[in-house]
Amino acid sequence: MPYRHLVVLFYILLVSCSKNSLTYEEIPEEIFYSCADFSKVTNSNFDTDDLYAFWDIFVEDAKCSMLGSPNYDKLNTDVDIYYEFESDALFISGQVLDYGAYAATSCDDSRVRVGIAFRYWSEINIWEKLGLMYHEFGHDVLRFGHSSNPEDIMHPSSPFPNTYNGFIESKNRFFEKKFDGLRYLDCSWYEGYDQGLFTSNPMDYHICNIGHN
Repeated sequence: MPYRHLVVLFYILLVSCSKNSLTYEEIPEEIFYSCADFSKVTNSNFDTDDLYAFWDIFVEDAKCSMLGSPNYDKLNTDVDIYYEFESDALFISGQVLDYGAYAATSCDDSRVRVGIAFRYWSEINIWEKLGLMYHEFGHDVLRFGHSSNPEDIMHPSSPFPNTYNGFIESKNRFFEKKFDGLRYLDCSWYEGYDQGLFTSNPMDYHICNIGHN
C-alpha cells in the first residue's frame, strides 16, 4: 500500500477513535467552593457520633461565610448537644420519637441546647446530618424561623440535600440570609423570663418534626 494511503488510513482511524472517546467520556460534576473544609467529614476516621464536631464545623463555617465573621464559640459559651433514645420495645410497639431534632434555647444568646433523635440520625447520610445540625443551629444561634422553600435548610419538614453540592448551595443561602420567607423567631417574651418575671419558660423547645428524612 502506498505511503500516502497509509497516512490517510491512520488519520481516519485517529479521528474515529477520538470521536468515540468524546462520545463516552463522562464530564465530572463541578465541585462547589466552600471557605470551610468539609473533606474531613468524608474521611473514614471522622466520628459522626461526635455531635460536638458538627458544632465546630458550623462555627468555622459561620466565621468565614457570614458578614462580620461572628465567633459563635465565644458568644455561645454553654453548648449541650445530645442524643435522645427510644427503646427497641417502644420502637416495636410503634411508640417512636416523632421528631428529628429540636432546639431548646433559641432566645438565649449564651447557650446552645440541641437534642437529636438517635434512630433518625443513624438513618441519614453525612450531608443530611450537616443539614439537620445547621437547621437546629439556625434556630438556636441565629434565631431563624422556618423557610417556605423545601430546598432550604430552614424548611420545617423537607428532605435535606443528600449531596455535597446540594448542601453547599443550601447552606450558602442560609448564611447569606437569602432563603425564601426569611423571618426571625419572636423572642420578646425572653426579656421578662430572663429578668425573673416569669417562673417558667414559655418556649422551652423549638421542635422540628420527623419530616426531616
